[in-house]
Amino acid sequence: MDEYNFGIVGIGPIGSIMATHLVKAGHNVTLVDILKDHLDEIKKNGLILIGFKEMKVSFPGESICYSIDEMRGRNIDVVFISVKASILPKVLPMLKKVTMPGTTFVSLQNGLDAEDFIADFFGKENTLRIVVNYAGSIIDNGKVKMSFFNAPNYIGMIDPSAEEKAKKLAEIITSADLETAFTTEIKKYEWEKTILNTALSPVCALTRRTMKQMMEFEETRDLVEAILREGIEVAEANDIYFDSGFLEHCIGYLNKAGHHKTSMHVDIERGSPTEIGFINGKIVKYGKLKGIPTPYNSTIVSLIRGSELPEYKA
Repeated sequence: MDEYNFGIVGIGPIGSIMATHLVKAGHNVTLVDILKDHLDEIKKNGLILIGFKEMKVSFPGESICYSIDEMRGRNIDVVFISVKASILPKVLPMLKKVTMPGTTFVSLQNGLDAEDFIADFFGKENTLRIVVNYAGSIIDNGKVKMSFFNAPNYIGMIDPSAEEKAKKLAEIITSADLETAFTTEIKKYEWEKTILNTALSPVCALTRRTMKQMMEFEETRDLVEAILREGIEVAEANDIYFDSGFLEHCIGYLNKAGHHKTSMHVDIERGSPTEIGFINGKIVKYGKLKGIPTPYNSTIVSLIRGSELPEYKA
């Protein structure tokens, strides 16, 4: 397998897990983030992965970037964008200034349609989307816990001109021990993952409880199922069809999650903006386009946006 030069913008759990696997497989990986303490620890002692998989990889100092501007002049073949979808309007113009024409950009994010934003800046022929089926959390600077991996991940393109790039990346990531399948139906898997995220991520954020707790508690489990049903109805109205038994598949998938704290839960605790607009908000939007009421998702969006407000101080 040829050696590639990768850039990963956003070294949260998802970006970190991808980075450790690619480096372990012998690829060059440039890390980009504004979390100084996190990057300082990685530069000093490497990036440590524990939990579902365990490994430790080192990065040379020149592979650590504390801003996107520091990527300028680097010979990077593929850039994984792993920041919150909500900050793409800020990040993409910065990336355009420091990357070369023809660079491949991969949306490594939650939610619907993030890759469309990326394609507007870099062209559909240079844009891919990956739907990951692993999760984790940063437990300390330089240390990430991988909670689970329900293989495979899926990677695809939004334009046929990028098909070979997507197939090649599927091979590379799989060879790095993160099984990833090429698909011509990436939007279907994107909807599937988004529907899963709509059901449990905000519920965990609102209750401040883990995924396993919410799936074991009857009342919240019933709420999760209702949100799933609503999302499936909206998807099918927008010509996204799933196999029979998809609802049961979703519930089975969520049952395997364990005591994982969702990224939206972490965002609310930190007082950071969430990706609710790209997750439940998209279900509401696509529902309105087809005249389908989405009371569960609409309520969830309102509650999360209310939770994002700063605390009142008398």
